[in-house]
Amino acid sequence: MAVSQWMSIDVKERLKANKNIQIIDVREPYEYNSGHIPGAKSIPLGQLQQRHQEIEKDAEAVIVCLSGGRSSSACNFLQNMGFKNIYNLMGGMSGWDGDVV
Repeated sequence: MAVSQWMSIDVKERLKANKNIQIIDVREPYEYNSGHIPGAKSIPLGQLQQRHQEIEKDAEAVIVCLSGGRSSSACNFLQNMGFKNIYNLMGGMSGWDGDVV
């Protein structure tokens, strides 16, 4: 099954509308600490197999990395684990033009 893609505008609109959206950042901790989307949860890709239960299965989740590669792998893994509402942030943090903390 193909991974659904969201652009940063899709994420920003959902955040602005206060939708129940999870932002999962799969970059390494040093990357996350250097700047991430407000409210994003850090689950590095290497820990996703052990920590995927921290993600709500029924809520929309957008997966973020630096450029979209690692997050695409994470989306495939999560879909295989039965997650339905998983989206890859196109371009990752390199393409993100919203707030960063």
